[in-house]
Amino acid sequence: MRRYLLSGILLLAGSSVYAQNANVTRHTAKLEGTVVLADVDDKYTAQVYNVEAPETDGDAEKVKLRKAKEKSALLFPRKQRNLQKKTTAAPSPVVTIDFVADSMTGIPPDNYMAISKQDKAVSVVNSIISVIDGKTGQMTSRKGLKAYSIAVGLNGFDDRRYDPKIIYDPEADRYISVMLNSRDALNYIVVAFSQTNDPEGAWNFYKFYGNYKSDTTWFDYPTIAFTKDEFFLSGNKIKFAASWELGFSESVIYQIDKKSGYNGDTALTYQIWDGITYGGKAIRNLFPVKAGWDMTGPEQYFLSNRNFDVQNDTMFLMKIPDVISSGNTNLTMEVIQTPVKYGMPPNGRQPDTSATLATNDARVLGAMLVYDEIQFVSTSVHPGNGSSAILHGIIKDYETTPNITYADFITIDTLDFGYPNISFVGNGWGLNQALISFNYTGPNDFPGMGAVLFDGSQYSDMVRIKEGTGSIKILPQKAQRWGDYTGSQVDWNALGAVWVEGIFGRSDNQYGNWMARLSSPLLNVKEQSKPNNNIKVYPNPASNIIDMDFVLDEAGIVKFSVLDIQGRVVDNILEQKCKKGKNILRFNIGTLPAGTYILKAVDTKGGDVMAQRFVKQ
Repeated sequence: MRRYLLSGILLLAGSSVYAQNANVTRHTAKLEGTVVLADVDDKYTAQVYNVEAPETDGDAEKVKLRKAKEKSALLFPRKQRNLQKKTTAAPSPVVTIDFVADSMTGIPPDNYMAISKQDKAVSVVNSIISVIDGKTGQMTSRKGLKAYSIAVGLNGFDDRRYDPKIIYDPEADRYISVMLNSRDALNYIVVAFSQTNDPEGAWNFYKFYGNYKSDTTWFDYPTIAFTKDEFFLSGNKIKFAASWELGFSESVIYQIDKKSGYNGDTALTYQIWDGITYGGKAIRNLFPVKAGWDMTGPEQYFLSNRNFDVQNDTMFLMKIPDVISSGNTNLTMEVIQTPVKYGMPPNGRQPDTSATLATNDARVLGAMLVYDEIQFVSTSVHPGNGSSAILHGIIKDYETTPNITYADFITIDTLDFGYPNISFVGNGWGLNQALISFNYTGPNDFPGMGAVLFDGSQYSDMVRIKEGTGSIKILPQKAQRWGDYTGSQVDWNALGAVWVEGIFGRSDNQYGNWMARLSSPLLNVKEQSKPNNNIKVYPNPASNIIDMDFVLDEAGIVKFSVLDIQGRVVDNILEQKCKKGKNILRFNIGTLPAGTYILKAVDTKGGDVMAQRFVKQ
């Protein structure tokens, strides 16, 4: 099978600042109760799943989606291009641990995961929460979401829990879980904070009413992130029992004091940001940008785009500036252009041609903030082959003058990709590397899970994390649900490793849930957890002479070597005693073949002094 990547596009796209005075209201939620997960009485974990489950954000959305997808298919027909396979210097990620996340499933699973420093994994699907030993894959608890959240009191026959999300806070060593209850007048957001790092222990439960303004709207499609002090939750407000054209009202953001939640305070303080518009129209799908490695804050960033357009190049970057207690209500918005146009993705093909997999729209589905940039992913039609592809972009200078300096499609002609996510895997050479995971399917490939490694400039070949054994076919209609998101989280114990959860097709045509840990081969070069501004390689690229400025805290012998992009030693340059303070290494790279290399320096104990990338022209 051939793999094709549209060549990366590097350019500065313009941006403009849009003053935004969003509405901000302060609220408190009372502690509804505490539940010990291990003690929940749910012997049978019985669930009833409606196979006619509504599409994301409301039943009538499918009408507008279908029309947009039909128009996109006319503009970008499917093509099998006769291109030569591209070569890449980026190594592929390695699957180190993988197992079934949960054999029970929803329609769709809407699977997500979080794992602690103690390797206690929590997997959530519609409508189950499970605790798993991340080292062995052994499940230690499985409970229904409704039984788990019984303390909130929403236990009527018309109540159901769905759209679960889970996140692990490495600084607090705690978990936060989110789920929705019903829709319209019965709609609530249910949020739980673990009291300890044991997910089978006690959780503090709170609930927020979806129709909080009494404007007959309900809250749908939760997305979550956290900063040092707060927890953020965003979603879309939909009119009760309305058509799509009249149904979408606005997207809103909940800003919550997470420490109060962990402590189980009787009154949880939070703010709601609404009235967020551009050009007089409400902006839809405000996706929160998660921390890549170091904790972020106090500000929190959000991304959005024109996700229902057949083609567009507009993105919105929003910032909530401070913690609740500051009283700062000046939400700001930047309007940015993508160097390549994104658009409505087609549904995914399967070997069973009577059923396709719904890709929904082109909304942002993953984003991370690392040092000086934000990286994001979304599903999009690929203009060259008409397939459902992944758009991956980088926003530089996000704090001052944000610009999308890089954008590229990840695509394979014979496959369709859906529901990508992204996590950080390291920064050793001034470039932020990422693990991009996703679901895949194709006319010759059962639905499975895949991933690529982005080394800062190139993508690896796709790794098949889990291959499917059958097509997915549960619903009576042609378009099957595919799950509205996938999980991705860095391994907080090991920079360079990422945990993911997604969907594969089972031989019984049901959804399978799979969890895996992937590591980057770039760890052959020990990476710095933080960039060192005292290290500089110049000129870069270069053809002959290259200099490296570096600073030593104390005098000592340093060994300098040149490595290839996969961390293998090409040659040893010099071993010399260097003085404390600023030093300059100068050497001739004229004998090296053209390509990308790593200049590495270690001390006599084998400790890394630096590792920086350079390009030989």
